[in-house]
Amino acid sequence: MKKGLLALSLLLIQVMNAQNHSQDINTVKGTEDLISTVQEAIVPPIIKADRIFDFSTKVEISSQNPGDKIYYITLDAGNVNKKKKFTAYKKPFTISKTTQVQAYVERKREKSVMVTASFNRRPNYWEITTLSKVNPQYTATGKFALIDGIKGDLDWKKGDWQGYLGQNFEAVIDFQSPLQITHITSTYLQDHKSLILIPKKVEYFASMNAKDFFLLDTIDNDIDTKDEKIQTKDFTTEILPTEARYLKVKAYYSGKLPGWHQKTGGETYIFVDEISVR
Repeated sequence: MKKGLLALSLLLIQVMNAQNHSQDINTVKGTEDLISTVQEAIVPPIIKADRIFDFSTKVEISSQNPGDKIYYITLDAGNVNKKKKFTAYKKPFTISKTTQVQAYVERKREKSVMVTASFNRRPNYWEITTLSKVNPQYTATGKFALIDGIKGDLDWKKGDWQGYLGQNFEAVIDFQSPLQITHITSTYLQDHKSLILIPKKVEYFASMNAKDFFLLDTIDNDIDTKDEKIQTKDFTTEILPTEARYLKVKAYYSGKLPGWHQKTGGETYIFVDEISVR
């Protein structure tokens, strides 16, 4: 009797092992199918060009799979409201205006998601000299980021802002020739949890020779440093028509973090983006 029970137990164990083995095979097969599906997913194209350009820039669109077909359209200020058809991409092309490029990949009648990229022609040919030292982590698009016509938004981690740690921000714009000024704006960001505070005040100066500057206006900050909301402030002034070749912008550092902050005594940033003059 005991031998019979033992034999039956061994038989049951073998059956269960066989079932588990079958389940394992099915699981592996399902995983392989999933991996295969992911591998076969159509990866969207990559659009490359200079984000900021002077006169023109070459646009290249590429796909991960050489056999894919790429389709695209371009939109600029002159045709943004026009209905346009997607064109098959065959070779790089040149744009000379601020342009948005949209593209997708098609493979065996299946389409990838649409991707969009924007490329901006510089709105002016001014020069800018920054007298403060920008933090290497927060340089935005480089030298012309503050006068490129692209205004940073509240999501500062996207990299559209320049950051200056523990110091005033000071820069001089050279218009290349005398310009009649009536309106000046510079924009700053506050996110005190990330050590970014709006400056205490901003001053604007004008000059014809880059040596002798005279004060145009001073604008004080009216946003509480304790305000937890991530926000921006435009320091804007309207002045009587003033002719100048150079404009100096000076934003004053708010100082180290106050006692109420969890990082009391730490240095703070000035985050600045677009400087607009007209």
